[in-house]
Amino acid sequence: MIAEIRLRFALGAVVISSAFALSACSGGAGSVPSRATAPVSHGRATATFTITIPKPSAATAAARRSPKYVSPATASMTLNVTTDPGGAIVISETVSLTPTSTGCTSTLASTQCVLTIALDPGSYTAVISTYDAANAELSAGQDVDFTIAEGQQNVVTLTLNGIPAAIRVSSAAPAVHGAQTAGFTLYGLTAQKFAAEAIDADGNTIVGAGSPTFSVAAVVGSGFTVSPPTTTAPNTFALTPPGTNGQGATFTVTAAYSDATCSTAGAVCSATFTVKNDVQTLFIADSNGNVEMYAAPFTGTPTAITNGINGPNSLAMDAAGHLFVGNINSDVVTEYAAPYTGAPIASTTSGDIGEEQQIALDASGNLFVADAENNAVEIFAPPYSGTPIVITNGINLPFTIAVDGADFFVGNLEGSANVKQFTPPFSSSSTPAATITTGEAPEFAFDRTANLFILSLGGDNVEVFSPPYTAGGTTITTGMNNPDGIALDGTGNLFVANTAGPSSNVEIYGAPYTGTPQTVHGLYDPEVVAVDGSDTLYVADSGGATPGLYVFAPPYTGAATVNTNGSWTAPAAILFSP
Repeated sequence: MIAEIRLRFALGAVVISSAFALSACSGGAGSVPSRATAPVSHGRATATFTITIPKPSAATAAARRSPKYVSPATASMTLNVTTDPGGAIVISETVSLTPTSTGCTSTLASTQCVLTIALDPGSYTAVISTYDAANAELSAGQDVDFTIAEGQQNVVTLTLNGIPAAIRVSSAAPAVHGAQTAGFTLYGLTAQKFAAEAIDADGNTIVGAGSPTFSVAAVVGSGFTVSPPTTTAPNTFALTPPGTNGQGATFTVTAAYSDATCSTAGAVCSATFTVKNDVQTLFIADSNGNVEMYAAPFTGTPTAITNGINGPNSLAMDAAGHLFVGNINSDVVTEYAAPYTGAPIASTTSGDIGEEQQIALDASGNLFVADAENNAVEIFAPPYSGTPIVITNGINLPFTIAVDGADFFVGNLEGSANVKQFTPPFSSSSTPAATITTGEAPEFAFDRTANLFILSLGGDNVEVFSPPYTAGGTTITTGMNNPDGIALDGTGNLFVANTAGPSSNVEIYGAPYTGTPQTVHGLYDPEVVAVDGSDTLYVADSGGATPGLYVFAPPYTGAATVNTNGSWTAPAAILFSP
């Protein structure tokens, strides 16, 4: 990391005060010598380096990122002072900086080490470098000139430049998913912020006066607009996406110093990363009509999907972006390719499904259908026109179905009203691998860590079960009032739509889901809810004075943007493209 070092000089009491802010002190035993390089005589002064090393604190990360910051891995430093001109070495010290070193005192808050030397009045050049326990150089001062004048107090500022061993790019924006190594996905149409940081040899962030400046440029691809770092936000840049789904680009971020830091052995001053734009499409199934398709930014009139549609009540999408629609009136599942307005590209055979309720897809494109009439789950392999696998063991009026990994889960509304888990390989003789005891489960969902959230219709609650789902779950009841729909965002926050007329709302619960939820008001009959890749909340509200698509941007405290252009009256399902 870096530190700004103030060297104070005055004849007879020369103090070189060095404010090294570290969040840790490591390294082996050693000592800080307390001596002069020559006997002190008239006109000669004592110089004292006082190095204060704060210890780790759980209070804030901000202390680790203050402008006066030395790597937490610092174990020693070198001090070299030469005459200028002449270049004669007057000081050459390697100093151990550990709590047990001679000359160092340690408290719970910090370790302070003192080095005393002697200098004659005159001109000098100083170079200070810091190292970790493996002797990897972490920061360096590049040939700083200073002068000691008799009878005066001299102040010299010496800055240590952190030596980057890597450049890290990250983003805390909800609309940015992924990582530097695997690439980022930027959801939506608006600019998103990224951070560029120089990392030292021990994985610590280099910040402050000795940190580099950054520049960002596209090297492959186009369409993105770069807003570069500024003097007030030197580590932050923004990317505005092209607004074309799937379009990507490769960028290089480059660190620059005013000196030769980037020429230091082992220094890494550039890195590349990729970004892909994901512009999602929103689908709403109206069981009284068609499937309506909204294009970003979801403020215009939706496009109706009508071919092959007959009472749509369930939606799913495969990895290729094909839309699957469950039609309860015809008991046929239809498949559509983009732009989705043409005839179905495939469908199940009429008569194979008795009464379609909900559908799901696995990663291989196998289609799972909850068939309430036949008390069965039917599994169709692509292209879905063949005879399905029919599973009936443990099935009793199935309504909800979902796939997580290789397993499928089905919610029974009658009998014991529970959720059954089935594991592959699937056949007509398959039996449940586990039974999750709950109430009637008209809807459930999985988060990214396979936790199962089950909406219990009769109990006015949501139950949360963790793998392997055999133990009792956490029951969420606070704020529940006739819950009718649930959704999860990318970080596991739970959104529950309560349908209670003028008292309707959406409650937002954060893990571990036992606290008081955040309430989103302004709704009347919120039947289905969804969250997009930027954590924006979408609610299809079919009641009240203004039925429509209500859109709430994070942090969900402002008024909704309402799109009343849709013609749906009974929204049964809502889905975003991946």
